[in-house]
Amino acid sequence: MKVGKNIENEYAAGCARVRGGCVAYHGALQYYALQTQQFNTIYLHSDKRFRPFVMGGVAYEYHPLKFTYNVVVSKDPDGNPIIVTSLSQTVVDCIRHIDLAGGLEELLYALSSITNGQLKEKDLRVCLEAYDNASLWSRAGYLLSLFQATNGISDKFLDTCRIKGSGVKNKITCGEMPLEFISGWNLFVPKEIRSIIAKGTDYGNEIIY
Repeated sequence: MKVGKNIENEYAAGCARVRGGCVAYHGALQYYALQTQQFNTIYLHSDKRFRPFVMGGVAYEYHPLKFTYNVVVSKDPDGNPIIVTSLSQTVVDCIRHIDLAGGLEELLYALSSITNGQLKEKDLRVCLEAYDNASLWSRAGYLLSLFQATNGISDKFLDTCRIKGSGVKNKITCGEMPLEFISGWNLFVPKEIRSIIAKGTDYGNEIIY
């Protein structure tokens, strides 16, 4: 689909150019202002593969999702539609593909910035069940538990994640950082993960190409 007029908003421009385009992964984090680094690449879901393209200095790449659930539809100041994965699905998708979230540090900052009531447990559960992956349940539960004091996720939901994720060992990595095993979640995680969280707001706001 060709853009019939110049659209200044980068999200609206991408959605207009790609048939069925939906902003996802780090692009969705940016839309929700949950990022520290401003990427010059936006990942788009689409029902049909498209070639990467650059428009207005922004690169757009095809990264499909298995499904979309409760997408958020808004408009830019000029009335052009913007379609973005819901916050709950964005969180699940970014935990599933941490690299597409901008890396673990970026993901942890996003999770630390989410406040009570923003995430819907029902939506989180629907998305996790749709992926049907024990490792994802475990990773999601563990990472959300780190910020339970601020995100308001219930013990009951975390218990569900723990049960659904039992029986399989997995890991969350960050570069070459040494790992430690968290038995309650059956996960190997970076030993310095809490140090990464602690320095959260000190991350630079650089533009990534």
